[in-house]
Amino acid sequence: MMIRLIALVAVILAVAGCGREIKKPPQTTTIEVSYDNLLSKKHIDLPVKLGVGDTLQVILASNSTTGYQWTEQTTISDPAVLVQRSHFYAGPSGARPPGTAGTETWTFEALATGTTTVATSYGQPWPGGAKDSWTFSTTVTVH
Repeated sequence: MMIRLIALVAVILAVAGCGREIKKPPQTTTIEVSYDNLLSKKHIDLPVKLGVGDTLQVILASNSTTGYQWTEQTTISDPAVLVQRSHFYAGPSGARPPGTAGTETWTFEALATGTTTVATSYGQPWPGGAKDSWTFSTTVTVH
């Protein structure tokens, strides 16, 4: 009798757990483009896949001492799918000579399923400065 009761409780617990969906914690995906990569390729386009709630971090080499900078606010083709949460510049770490490149970092959050493109360009933003000398884009598929 005790064995039947234990078996019945085990079946009830197994069936009760079947209807629950286990959610995975949000993940962070990082795309990093070095200064060497930029020097070898003027237009960089990389695909990435995320889940809803996941974070995308894009780190691009940048050297503000040359007057070049990435556009702070990226262009997002479908803002219902992905939103930019932050952007910051970090100079080179440690004792580095003047003119050493740093990085610019953007953080995005996946809001809903779909596909969107994120784009930014690297140039000199003042009148007469070089525009769109380098471009970066990523096609983001959120599932």
